[in-house]
Amino acid sequence: MTIQDLIKQSARVVALVTSMCGLSAAVSAADKDFACRVVTIGGLSGIVLVQAETKELAAKAAQGATAFTFDNQTGTATSVVKCIDRREEQFSDYQFQQFFQSIGL
Repeated sequence: MTIQDLIKQSARVVALVTSMCGLSAAVSAADKDFACRVVTIGGLSGIVLVQAETKELAAKAAQGATAFTFDNQTGTATSVVKCIDRREEQFSDYQFQQFFQSIGL
């Protein structure tokens, strides 16, 4: 899977999460962009991008969503490790932060 495929997939994930939350196509101005570190069914670390009002809502939306994994594949998120506000925070795990930045989203 290429970086371009991952970008397209992330747009679908955000659209899916938005529709699952019952939001209209126009996302509320109060919503923030979150990146959630998750563990997938296969036990790999992955990332899910979510638009939500709070970290708690982002974590709920990320649960069960399609994640991008360390091995450049996708998998279903089974648990959420941590969500960060993409504009204001970074992941404390340097290697995971580098992975997140390498995706280019």
